[in-house]
Amino acid sequence: MLRVIFFSLLSLIMVFVAARSCGLTPQQVDDRILLAQLNAEQGAAYRKSVAELPGVVNLPGGLLVEVLRSGNGQVPGEGDWVQVHYRGWHIDGREFENSHRQNEPATLPVERAIPGWQQALLSSPVGSHLRLVVPPELAYGRAGGGIIGPEETLVFELEVIGIIAPPAQLKVDASQQPVPGLR
Repeated sequence: MLRVIFFSLLSLIMVFVAARSCGLTPQQVDDRILLAQLNAEQGAAYRKSVAELPGVVNLPGGLLVEVLRSGNGQVPGEGDWVQVHYRGWHIDGREFENSHRQNEPATLPVERAIPGWQQALLSSPVGSHLRLVVPPELAYGRAGGGIIGPEETLVFELEVIGIIAPPAQLKVDASQQPVPGLR
């Protein structure tokens, strides 16, 4: 009898561990849905209050832009790489990223930025300093990403420093090619 109880308990533990390793539990899924709803409601209220402030422009898709300083340089195109300094924070004021901490601007292709940044970059000349309020549809959406929650509205200060040439592609030695079928 003791052997049956032991194996039953061991089986239950194995099922629990297997279920946990396969993804979210039903409770975690419910919590994530609730968090998404809460973030969506709070984000909509925040965007509504910011949209009423003087100097804030509401662009298509709900992107809110406040021009802190107008630039007079060239406007980046979709295929361009840009150097930017930026700060990103949640609507409650918690900062999640800051390029100034690395003491050098971030370099990225415009086409790989989140849609809200793309929209802002494609209409902002070099030298511009903007405050963006990005709705979830133009940021990380329902899935979120890393420390960004599902359906989260984000706030950024974005300074367009320059348009640069893409980084040089490294020459790869033929002997260092990846094995076909493996990533």
